[in-house]
Order: sequence, then structure tokens, then C-alpha cells
Amino acid sequence: MSTRAARRPGRWPAWALALAVALSALLAACGGSAKLTGTDLGQEPAPDFTLTDHRGQTVSLSQLRGKAVALTFIYTHCPDICPLITQHLAQAYAQLPKDAQARVALVAITVDPARDTPEVLQAYSAQHGLADNPHWFALTGDAETLAPVWASYYIDPGAIMAGEHAADHGTPADGNDHADQPDHPGMPAAGSGDLIHTDAIFLIDREGRWRVLLRSETDPQTIAKNLEILAG
Repeated sequence: MSTRAARRPGRWPAWALALAVALSALLAACGGSAKLTGTDLGQEPAPDFTLTDHRGQTVSLSQLRGKAVALTFIYTHCPDICPLITQHLAQAYAQLPKDAQARVALVAITVDPARDTPEVLQAYSAQHGLADNPHWFALTGDAETLAPVWASYYIDPGAIMAGEHAADHGTPADGNDHADQPDHPGMPAAGSGDLIHTDAIFLIDREGRWRVLLRSETDPQTIAKNLEILAG
């Protein structure tokens, strides 16, 4: 009986079992990263902040730890890109399975604090069907509080506002067409660690780490797929 027990098929030594488990975890981690769509931002900790949302409540990025976060920057008077991003985020959230929705947060930080009060952000949220979504946070604060947040995410509100005025005249802010350039707003400049912004959507994982950069033209289905991976 002891001989049969010693030769029983399928019984692994403890060290082999431990090695198999470790390799499985490593492959799963690599596979999850490979499936993300967008510009890889590495896995550095995303800069924290504490601001006020459209409900008048204080919200910190660190408070959202444990959730996959889609973070963007908007202003409510924006005629095109900001409403498009907001709608894409709302549609992406709606496509997520219910269990994944509970592990996702949608965050929009204003670049126009003079006009974007919590009340204005509440109206904007309602306009896009997000006011009652507990996982949506439209954030504001005074300029002094927001300035380091903008800087840490490579956001230039002055350029965005200049773009608003240029749009009134039908031309980009710098007078050039960036449609076919790899370093146009929202994309990392080639060979650079900096981000040039107008339409960035940052995806942050449940551990609070920067993962990928998307843009306003990213379709809701792609955003949803990324968020589901990060929320898993």
C-alpha cells in the first residue's frame, strides 16, 4: 500500500507546486497589462489630491483606492471635447458588468474653477445623466489648490482656455493642424516624458498607479474594456 501511495500520479512535490503557483501569478499579471489599450504610463503612483465634488463633499484620489479610476480634466463651458469625453465615460460605465461598476470611479477635474462651482458641476453632471451616479465625481476647488494638481498631471489650463478662444475663430490655438502628428494634444511627445494636454483620459489601477493614457476619440467600448481589466 505504501508503494502505491508513493507512486500515485498527479502528486507534486511542495516546491514544484509553489513554483507553479508563482509562475501562474506572474503570467496573469503580464497578461493583464498586455491587454490594456492606450499609451503605457508605467505603474508609478498617480499624484494624490483633495478637492470638492459636485455634491459639495471632499474627495481624495487616495480615498478611491480599491477602484479603477478614469480621470480627466474638463470645463463646463467647453463646447465640444469635454462633453464628448463625459459622454464616453458615461457610456463606458454603462457597458460594464454590475460587479465591475462597483469597482470603478469616474473623475473629472475642472480647469475653470472661477466658473465651475459645485452647483455648476452638479448641473453639468445632471445634463450628462451622471448626477445620481455614486461613482461619478466632478471636482473643483480654488485656483491655488488646483494649480499643483494640474501641474502634476501635465495640464495647462491657460492653453486650454486659449484653445477655447481659438475655436471661436475656427483654428487651433497655435494656428497649426495637429491631426496627423503623433505628439498632438493628449498624447505623450515622442521621446519625451511630458504630456501635452487637451483631451487626456488617465486610467489608474486599484492600487492607485498610473497605467494608460487614452484620448477623447477613444470609443466607450475600449474605455470599458480597459476599466474592466483594471477593476478585476
